[in-house]
Amino acid sequence: MDTHGTDLRRATSQLSVRQLRLIEAVAREGSVHRAARALGVSQPAASMLLRAAEQAVGQPLFSRDRRGAVPTGFGRLFIERLSIALAEIDAIDDSAADEGRPLLRLGTIPRAMQALLPRVLARLLAEEPALRVSVQEAPAAQLLAAVAAGTLDAAIGREVLQPGGPGSPGLGDLVFERLFDERTVIVERAKPGRATASATARVPLASLHARDWALPARGSFARELIDSAFTAAGLLPPLPRVESAVYASNIELAAEGMLLTLAPATAAEAMRRAGRIRIVEVEPPLPASPVFLIHRGRSRPLAALAALRSALLEEAPSPATTPATRAVATRAARPPKRGVPAPP
Repeated sequence: MDTHGTDLRRATSQLSVRQLRLIEAVAREGSVHRAARALGVSQPAASMLLRAAEQAVGQPLFSRDRRGAVPTGFGRLFIERLSIALAEIDAIDDSAADEGRPLLRLGTIPRAMQALLPRVLARLLAEEPALRVSVQEAPAAQLLAAVAAGTLDAAIGREVLQPGGPGSPGLGDLVFERLFDERTVIVERAKPGRATASATARVPLASLHARDWALPARGSFARELIDSAFTAAGLLPPLPRVESAVYASNIELAAEGMLLTLAPATAAEAMRRAGRIRIVEVEPPLPASPVFLIHRGRSRPLAALAALRSALLEEAPSPATTPATRAVATRAARPPKRGVPAPP
């Protein structure tokens, strides 16, 4: 029997929220003095609270000297979990401030925000009248870190390699539920007389190399995808005439007849039916990539998370992949190498 672990859990349960926030502040500010100032308490009071916390857990959380305070090995592990706990406490405070209405903190990659999430939220809010939703739009890597840190309850995104590589803090707690495989397509202005028609014949990707492009910034998922495709074809990636992180703006530029751009197939299909753009099918086709519902493993999952999962599966692009749930243990999935298509 792990009596030390049991004693530590008992001791930790005796710590006040005030002590927990002080420990986090000392780790963030690098000294008890600066932490006390940030929290609006005196340094003697902060020092007394910290000593009491360390006595409760039975070992020091920080090494302190004239230069400041640095977490001990145990302190780093403690603070990692502490950040998640405080994020949950903040979420409870947010719900309590609005008469106890539950709050779902949801992150999403920009593509899902434009093409999928509006329909999902409409369904979710209709089925859960008391639910409030806070939406954060960000790149996949930032969302993964936020879910791991506890500042988001869930995210719609992709697997990415986190800084720090396999075994990065918090990644072992994440669960990825595969929702669907998303295609990325190339679009251009709809041609007169063929406004609602899809391309019937594929064109060589290499034939589009000299065209003018509107592309997202380097390092983004879509930019890596198209750069890898041209590299695999033996060509340098195209140099865009316009570089914009807002893919909706890039589609508008394509619709106005200026440029080629990339779009999620679901969003492109809606604009194609409206007669504004034409989908350019290429050979070889751009690879599809899986989109996941990402959340932390919990002994008691949030009720709102189950409702979100149901709405996502109802609104996911057809055909949707049957969700395959798996825990990601001590690793984050690696992205495809440049020039190598992503697995379906």
